[in-house]
Amino acid sequence: MTPSPPSSAGIGAANHDSAVYDDPDAVAVGRDTPHLAFGHGIHFCLGAPLARLEARVALPAILRRLPELRLAEGTELEAVPGYFLHGMARLPMRFRAA
Repeated sequence: MTPSPPSSAGIGAANHDSAVYDDPDAVAVGRDTPHLAFGHGIHFCLGAPLARLEARVALPAILRRLPELRLAEGTELEAVPGYFLHGMARLPMRFRAA
């Protein structure tokens, strides 16, 4: 057996396979794909059900209280790439309080 160089798998690369997805870097909310956000198998996050419940309760409440929630005019999104997490440098929002 010949030694091979060390390697690692990064969750940041999950679901970004151009052989599988037409546009792997696009945010496609409706894309039918398994995700690894809460881990898998024995590494599954114990807090996953609570996080999902919080999202089901909090997001509709926020949208009810902040009608017309939208990006501020003239906003250009600047991605902040990372090895484990990706995000935006700023996300200025406008809304009308209910």
